[in-house]
Amino acid sequence: MPANKILKINPIDNVWVALADLKAGEQVEINKRTVTLTHNIPAKHKFVEGALKTGDEIIMYGVVVGKALSPIAQGESITTQNVTHQASAYTGRSKIQPWQTPDTSPWKTKTFDGFHRHDGQVGTANYWIVIPLVFCENRNVNVIRQAFEEELGFGKSNSYQNFVRELVTLYKNGNTKAMDALSVLEGSSKSKSKIFENLDGIKFLTHEGGCGGTRQDSDALCALFAGYLNNPNVAGGTILSLGCQHAQADILRSSLARLNKNFNKPLLILEQQKEGTESELLAKAIKETFLALIEVNKEQRKPAPLSKLTIGLECGGSDGFSGISANPAIGHTSDLIAALGGTTILSEFPDLCGVEQELINRATTDQIANRFSHLMRTYSKAAELVGSGFDMNPSPGNIKDGLITDAMKSAGAAKKVARLPLPMCWIMANM
Repeated sequence: MPANKILKINPIDNVWVALADLKAGEQVEINKRTVTLTHNIPAKHKFVEGALKTGDEIIMYGVVVGKALSPIAQGESITTQNVTHQASAYTGRSKIQPWQTPDTSPWKTKTFDGFHRHDGQVGTANYWIVIPLVFCENRNVNVIRQAFEEELGFGKSNSYQNFVRELVTLYKNGNTKAMDALSVLEGSSKSKSKIFENLDGIKFLTHEGGCGGTRQDSDALCALFAGYLNNPNVAGGTILSLGCQHAQADILRSSLARLNKNFNKPLLILEQQKEGTESELLAKAIKETFLALIEVNKEQRKPAPLSKLTIGLECGGSDGFSGISANPAIGHTSDLIAALGGTTILSEFPDLCGVEQELINRATTDQIANRFSHLMRTYSKAAELVGSGFDMNPSPGNIKDGLITDAMKSAGAAKKVARLPLPMCWIMANM
């Protein structure tokens, strides 16, 4: 068999990756031994290098990613029937992981065109956001959405809606024969142009919280909104409050002050029970937001060094090849960005299960290591309290494409940060 049909990722792994579909009975050369495959193995799936007993650990990427539920013969594929999720325990920093700074000389003078905020952050986009502090205001947010998106040219182009509009026009003109020649593409050309050229859009963030629940729920919700508002891609925001809910405007202001003492973006906070009628609230919110958009539209993109760049790293549809292709490539990019003074963010906790100790050992201080450990344990406990857990994370699509445990998925997903130390690679909840 050609060597490029199978791959062992780490020297201590006890599983190999099928790079192409393999057939039962095929023979592969492993460590100068011939191993006969016992089953068909689809591309992206794995088979064991040697026979395993019940309870034996599955090692991939050099870490524990599962354990055998039953004896697994040499050359047999691992599946959800014979392997279950398992990850290594983790504690404090057990050793310091050195980081070899990559050569960044080709990029030292490179820049990107971004929106420079007063607090020193630089955004790659310029958005206004509209947020209700309580779900009771969702309806009003949607009214503002309908009023703004179409008239300001931010509405998503719906070619089929425009297609129907063209059909209606032809029908009214009595020209039904021309309908046969009309295409969807022709009907999609009637969208309005943007009024504010330097504004990328308006985001309307509705939700189902803010009213009851615990005080901790309201604090967490306002902290989340503060993070959105502080994001350098956001120019400012309109906040709608009913007035009687737990999630009060003062909690949001306090969250913003804790997050960024230099926060000074335009922030419009309107409370319905103080503004009078719903119509008066909406009229004021729309007018003041429009006037604010005029001001933020004056901001223009200007060159910024790559040290001002922040890149969010998400799952993006992991499969059995992500951890040996796209993710390591992104990991190299993360190394370069960090070496240039920028930041990359790992934003999904289920993408870190099983590689905690590796990331802990990259922490630059014990405080950061302990903070990360606390975040991971807290998330895991919260998932278990609602009847879930890391062991239930892989989706049917993940499993179909060879990621049969969450630790296996995470070990490949964590390659998006290559060898970066913490906090050069931040976890989203730390931001």
